[in-house]
Amino acid sequence: MNENPPWKEPYHSLNQSVAILDPNGRIVSVNRTWATRASHLGVAPDWAQPGFNLFHYFQHGPHHLTYFNVRQLLEQFTHILNGDAKIFAVEFKAPTTGEELWFLAEVTPYVEEAPSPPQGIVITCTDITRLKRQEMQMQHALEHIRTLRGLLPICAVCKKIKDETEMWSTIEAYLIKHTHAEFTHDICPDCIRALYPKYSSILDLPPQPE
Repeated sequence: MNENPPWKEPYHSLNQSVAILDPNGRIVSVNRTWATRASHLGVAPDWAQPGFNLFHYFQHGPHHLTYFNVRQLLEQFTHILNGDAKIFAVEFKAPTTGEELWFLAEVTPYVEEAPSPPQGIVITCTDITRLKRQEMQMQHALEHIRTLRGLLPICAVCKKIKDETEMWSTIEAYLIKHTHAEFTHDICPDCIRALYPKYSSILDLPPQPE
């Protein structure tokens, strides 16, 4: 591999963590973001040192890598190096004791000149914590939304609704059970005129200024 590619300096400014591995899984180069995050996540200095073998670490390292399917990861490394796959992506939650952090890891082949076979592997890790929080908030909201679909059997006389258990209940009771609606009772103008005609004249008065 070319030790000083023209993009070496610009890639240190990326917000993504980037590591380049040789075909044996040894780290050739990492950008500053990778080194900084490795330190923050407690896997430095090893994960930021050229020569450190990630393949060996995944095979024989500590058993706390429960956030990865290690066997699948090693298989994907092989597929990438053999040219059988162009990319492998996986989301994972970093094992921190403080703020919950989520990352998207993407594994792609390192090719200096196409169409030559891969000379190694590029691993990028993107912080997707904000997106995961939004996703979980949306999932939480959806879990608390209950909707009404289909045909509702309703009595033509009293307007009660028959539910899924064949029980009849008032519209208010049915909607409270199947939605998050709450009710406050009022009386419409038509019912006031029909039930309380002596009070209905107030409905014909012009609205009072506030």
